Amino acid sequence: MRVKLWDLIKERLQTELSESEYKFFEKAKASDLEPDHVMRIICDNDYVLNIMQKVFDVKLRRILMELGYPMVKLVYEVRKDEKEDEKKDPVIEVRDVNVEASRYGLNSKYTFENFVTGKNNEMAYTAARAVAHAPGSEYNPFFIYGGVGLGKTHLLHAIGNDILKRRRNTKILLITTEELISKIVEAIQKRKMNEFRSKIRSFEILLIDDIHFLAGADFSQEALFHIFNSFYNEKKQVVFTADRAPWELDNIAERLVDRFSWGLVTDIKPPEYETRLAILKLKAEERGLEVPNDVLELIAKNVKKNVRLLESCIIKLYALQSTKNIKINLAIAQKVLSDIFSKSQSSDLEDVLITVSEYYNLPKTEIMSKKQKKELVHARQVSMFIMKNVLNMSIVEIARFFGKDHTTVLHAIEKIENLLDKDEKLKNEILEIEKMLKRV
Repeated sequence: MRVKLWDLIKERLQTELSESEYKFFEKAKASDLEPDHVMRIICDNDYVLNIMQKVFDVKLRRILMELGYPMVKLVYEVRKDEKEDEKKDPVIEVRDVNVEASRYGLNSKYTFENFVTGKNNEMAYTAARAVAHAPGSEYNPFFIYGGVGLGKTHLLHAIGNDILKRRRNTKILLITTEELISKIVEAIQKRKMNEFRSKIRSFEILLIDDIHFLAGADFSQEALFHIFNSFYNEKKQVVFTADRAPWELDNIAERLVDRFSWGLVTDIKPPEYETRLAILKLKAEERGLEVPNDVLELIAKNVKKNVRLLESCIIKLYALQSTKNIKINLAIAQKVLSDIFSKSQSSDLEDVLITVSEYYNLPKTEIMSKKQKKELVHARQVSMFIMKNVLNMSIVEIARFFGKDHTTVLHAIEKIENLLDKDEKLKNEILEIEKMLKRV
């Protein structure tokens, strides 16, 4: 069966965008490619059209180029869905679990069954299943933290989907922190805060994604504090996800941080090699894509810290095979996935920079700058040395990352190497930074 180009684009977008951003594409439609290479993006209203053009146009064009369609011209149109107008009753009758999941903002694709477990996420997965089996009892609140693209949002949706599968009438609210802040601000402006709180308290399960975005939003923190207390006192389940542990969150009230830690706090780490391979095999099987083992191994070796990027690799190969009927082999995979491999490596380089910045207590921007202060030059040279000797990055890649000439990078690395044998303090510094990196 021929796969539509728009469906492939949406699959890529789902791996790259947050839940709130992707919602703009859930109802958007697109025409098949017209003879003059035009693709029409059909939007529900002028507001969505404006967002598509101003916010997402560059990303859409980039994805089209990566999928092998650089000549496509995007045209945005507003077209009302006549079928929507025919609907008189907005209430959804509960007949299908997937329909009900969609009603509560849950993505029915995210389940426990298609979540690949390993040493990196076993605790989070086991606890999430326990929460879904007995919400509001043992682990309340449940707080999952970890880096971008590791599966936090997947588990959040899986909890909601599993509860709905067991108890279809359970009222679940899944909301991103950005959406929550927006609704709180709107309620304050319209002087409807009591009405807003009552509405949220009518739900039995509260799932909040990316709670770290609450930083600095004082009014929203105050509102969430009271909402949380209400849920907790009534033994209603609350689940949070974040990029950091509660005690590492900046600009969030201490009493909220304290409540985040009342139940179970668990992390998800980057997947080890075997888990990455298992994820790739599952994603390929889900699409009916035959990928040689050496290609899967190539991807698993190059993409180490982000499950979304692993999925992006499979989607890109799937697009190549389904739209252009090209058989996947090692040489083709190496060529078409080089941009994703590069993005993954950039993430590793960024980790080194962040770790060195923390160790020496120097701003990242200063280390990356051209300033020649002694402490900045030292931190810069140590960063380059670790990138080369720990991450096995090439001189060219490191030079590109810092915006330097390759001879400058080579000189920096050689200087650190020459000092290591006679400078015990420097040797200890690098060992400590390497230990910190292993925890990233």
